[in-house]
Amino acid sequence: MLRVKVLLAAITVGLSAGGALAAPAIAAGPAIEHPAIVGGTESPNDAYPFMAALLHKGKGLARDRQFCGGTLIDSNVIMTAAHCVNNGNAAGTEVFVGRTILSSEQGEVRNVDSTYLHPKYRAGERAYDVALVILDKSVPGIRPVLLPTPGTDALLRPGKEATVIGWGNTDTALPRFPDRLREVNVPILTHAECEISYETYDRAVNICAGKEGKDSCQGDSGGPILRMVPGTDDAYQIGIVSYGEGCAALGAPGVYTSTSSAVLWETLYDRSSQAVRLKALLKQ
Repeated sequence: MLRVKVLLAAITVGLSAGGALAAPAIAAGPAIEHPAIVGGTESPNDAYPFMAALLHKGKGLARDRQFCGGTLIDSNVIMTAAHCVNNGNAAGTEVFVGRTILSSEQGEVRNVDSTYLHPKYRAGERAYDVALVILDKSVPGIRPVLLPTPGTDALLRPGKEATVIGWGNTDTALPRFPDRLREVNVPILTHAECEISYETYDRAVNICAGKEGKDSCQGDSGGPILRMVPGTDDAYQIGIVSYGEGCAALGAPGVYTSTSSAVLWETLYDRSSQAVRLKALLKQ
């Protein structure tokens, strides 16, 4: 069965036509299948300060309330998967930024001010699976993740290893959701290999990566796949965890929304006043 890498119903978004920046709305969302890091290792403390976790507010362990990942791309903007914030309850969602261990008090905790889904994203479909979550307050002292220049593919060479991070499920047989952030190295595949695995794969906005025994899984949705620049500490986010068939299965790599896609960014903003506001916020 095709997996969408989310935990539980996600944030609800009040949207106007064509996708919009909107105040949080409350609505029940359908149960969704979810993913996590399989075949990986624990991440060192402070290795990925730009990493964010989306959680349902309430009592209980943080690892049980976490349903998606994300990354800080501006002082008060989180990038995640659109399917993470398409249904659910934004007012009942909190965001951890700069935290390696969910149960710790490291980093910052923020509420959601509003959310913006890519105008071309359609619920139940796979393409253009990206959304921006605007926080109620800026996050000080944390450097946003680096993004590749749209339209370039230098970091997407097939065969090169990329790193996926998240708090998702780590066991395909018996679900286990970790308290500490985990990571796994996976090989980038060719578009042709990805298209063989998935009819829904769109090479204009997707990349895929993974191999048997190593993959993202339930709970990792919205989080990053990264390429490290040799000789530096720079990590570039080349994709957003989106979907896949099972977790770490043979012939079923993980699919990611490509942050290098020119068309993804060219079509991100519609003509709504909300989009104009967000574009100004990000100085784009």
